[in-house]
Amino acid sequence: MNISRVCEVENEQQAKRHFCRFLLVGSFALTAPVAHADSLSSDNQKLQQLQSETSQVQSQISAEQSKATTLKNAIASYDNALHTLDVKISATNDQMSSLKAQQDVLNQQLAQNQKQLQQQQDELTQMVRTAYEDGSVSYLGVLFQANSFSDFLSRLYDLTLISNTQNQVVDSVRTLRKSIIQKQDQVKASQAKLQTVHDQLAALQQSDRAIQAQRQADLQNIQSNIEAGKEKQGTLESQIHLTQSQIQAIEAETQAAEQQATQPSYVAQQTSDLVSTSSSSIISFAQTFLGTPYVWGGTSPSGFDCSGFTQYVMAHAGVSIPRTSEEQFATGVPVSEGDLQPGDLVFFSTYAPGASHVGIYMGNGMMIDAEDMGVSIDSISNSYWGPKYIGARRYIK
Repeated sequence: MNISRVCEVENEQQAKRHFCRFLLVGSFALTAPVAHADSLSSDNQKLQQLQSETSQVQSQISAEQSKATTLKNAIASYDNALHTLDVKISATNDQMSSLKAQQDVLNQQLAQNQKQLQQQQDELTQMVRTAYEDGSVSYLGVLFQANSFSDFLSRLYDLTLISNTQNQVVDSVRTLRKSIIQKQDQVKASQAKLQTVHDQLAALQQSDRAIQAQRQADLQNIQSNIEAGKEKQGTLESQIHLTQSQIQAIEAETQAAEQQATQPSYVAQQTSDLVSTSSSSIISFAQTFLGTPYVWGGTSPSGFDCSGFTQYVMAHAGVSIPRTSEEQFATGVPVSEGDLQPGDLVFFSTYAPGASHVGIYMGNGMMIDAEDMGVSIDSISNSYWGPKYIGARRYIK
């Protein structure tokens, strides 16, 4: 009993009989054959108009669903692209962290190198001071303090030896320092390149996320259009298939069933009538009809409407239930939404007020039902079905 019923009047003769019934129970007084003919012709024109409008709405829904599929694929593609970018950015960050660690090590080596040079110089100076027992004397002062020419030559030799040693130390330290600085420059160059790559990846990531967000917004808009189309299609369906008095009857039966469900004696009686059978076998059997087309009034595997489907599946399990959704809602044990179990029937108010749609609860918030796209599986709490949920009934134990 979903929105596809709009376009499923089996043939024009059936439609004519339907509108004839509408005229008989409605407010029109058919006192003359001419008036009847005129009224029937008008109703046939109205029916054709409704069917044409229904066909247009169905085409629009199909087009929107096609767009939605394209957008979902695009969003999935951007998800993959963003994941790849995340991996690359993470790898780049790891490389930058590694280079930063290298830079820190090189800085430590430079500081150690400088300290080593200063230490060597201090040691050589101390050698001079120790040798000539004057903590404040300069190299030139050491020479001037010579007692003789041979002492002068000895002092000069010592200073030359110390100076050469110092020069070698300085050269060695300077060479090491130069090597470290070169490595630092290389690391800085690598860091600059990685930073450029990182910035490019971040910009691409931001762009992809913006595009993906727009696609998500477009998809939500399309899904809203689809739901609005289904609502309109449901209204057209009721206009094609049901008279106002029939719609009122469904609503009245639903209200009566809800009142009856509050009576302890009724609940006790229905509880005693529960049939012992396997809910898993019911669900498994129902799933064999996935994809079976929707047919208004259908009660067989060649085509089901919603209540025809539930009646057929339950009958296979040895459970006898009434034919229509509102009648099914008027029997069975009332079940709260929080106490739903697989095999329970769940009811919704769709194209007409009251229990106008029914499905079989599968567990985990899912149901299997015959709707516009045929027998399929849906969430009972999604944006379409959730607001239309009115209750549940249990027939098995």
